Amino acid sequence: MRLHAPVSEVRAGRCRGQVTGSLPALEREWAERGGDWWFGERIGHADIALACALRFASEAHPDLVVLREYPALEAHSGRCEALDAVQAISQPLLPPA
Repeated sequence: MRLHAPVSEVRAGRCRGQVTGSLPALEREWAERGGDWWFGERIGHADIALACALRFASEAHPDLVVLREYPALEAHSGRCEALDAVQAISQPLLPPA
């Protein structure tokens, strides 16, 4: 999706760098934590926010965010996506034409 024309390659590159830099960091942190949820035994806001961000990023930028490259994040996303509440409201990304 483009909000402005022309696209600023400096800004786009900065955004790509933030995404590609944060995913390995989140993967390492998740691997160190263990467990099913980010902060303990129960799902929390961080889990939901992360799952939403991962889903959006992987759908909007499938060439940039490949979840299979981050198995801990992929597993976390899968746990969240499998929840009945998420299944009830889940919608595919429909990018603008």
